[in-house]
Amino acid sequence: MKKTTLLLPLAFLLFGCDAQTSATKAIDASTVELCSQGEYAYSLPVDLGKYTHAMALFSQEGGDNPYATTKFKQTCQPLPQVEDKLAYIAEQSAQATLPYPEAGKVLYFKQVDDTTYVVLAAQEDGWAGVSAAMAAAKPVITRNIQLNSSIQHVTFGYAPGDEKQS
Repeated sequence: MKKTTLLLPLAFLLFGCDAQTSATKAIDASTVELCSQGEYAYSLPVDLGKYTHAMALFSQEGGDNPYATTKFKQTCQPLPQVEDKLAYIAEQSAQATLPYPEAGKVLYFKQVDDTTYVVLAAQEDGWAGVSAAMAAAKPVITRNIQLNSSIQHVTFGYAPGDEKQS
């Protein structure tokens, strides 16, 4: 009994404190506005400046994840003729949240089952502060992909077996 009591805090430390699991919150399907054919649901924080600042602080200092309490506004946007709808949505979301529009360009996008893999220009050619900017962008990109698909997981990196495109 004593050994179990001693190992319990270690188990919580190793398996129960993953900061990434709280980076996104589940989207209540009943609150999702249905868009017309040829449109997609687009959701951004009501106060984007306040959100990006709070997420930058959270990514660097820790504390409570501000994404969990952020209010979002959803609109329906026209979907142009594009090769990949979800890659387009990811790029629109990234460009809206990153400080440089060119940093939000999607360089790589792949869907495998219920997971998408996304690589943005910001990840390949960063700047001082890119990690804080990405901390704000990733949950918004994930949210918009999930609003418009049955995707369960969004990974920011290359799919297993793929490598960086030269």
